[in-house]
Amino acid sequence: MRFKDEDKRQRIKDAMVRLILREGIDGASVSKIAREAGVSPATIYVYYDSKEEMLAEVFREYSRRPYQYVMHLVRPEMSGYELIDTIVRGWYSFSTEYEDVFSFVEQCSRCPSLSNQVCEQDNGYDIFDIIRSYQNRGIMRRCDDWNMGAMLFAPVRFLAMNRASDPAADTQLDELIQMLQAMLLL
Repeated sequence: MRFKDEDKRQRIKDAMVRLILREGIDGASVSKIAREAGVSPATIYVYYDSKEEMLAEVFREYSRRPYQYVMHLVRPEMSGYELIDTIVRGWYSFSTEYEDVFSFVEQCSRCPSLSNQVCEQDNGYDIFDIIRSYQNRGIMRRCDDWNMGAMLFAPVRFLAMNRASDPAADTQLDELIQMLQAMLLL
């Protein structure tokens, strides 16, 4: 059995992400990923049984990152206004600071065979637990986690994806936060 080097595994994952962003999921073959990572195709199979397994693992891992980023900003003692502001601004900041991860996750999210393997609520269980605690305390309106996720994250994704073409993105983000606060807080 060959030794598994975590640095090499990370190079393979990074290479796959770069290729998918450049050439799409179908354009990222194992041989291209290996060439981009500076390893042999056989080396990839030391870490993964198939391209599909590798893609699913990296998608699951990268899908968690924005939630982890936001959770480092959230504090349970925040007011409802602060919570929504922090979640939305954190999601937006992650989307713009880690644009490659954000774009990779967005692209993979549109692939049914991948998106069926990764549930947004499973990735963001900590955020949804905090939101439910605010709902239980009568600070936020109760609604289904899917609807909450759609209200909080989808508009931010849209703004982040279109920010380069719109100089008013910061103003739009402020307006979105105020709208979400008015809609979600009691």
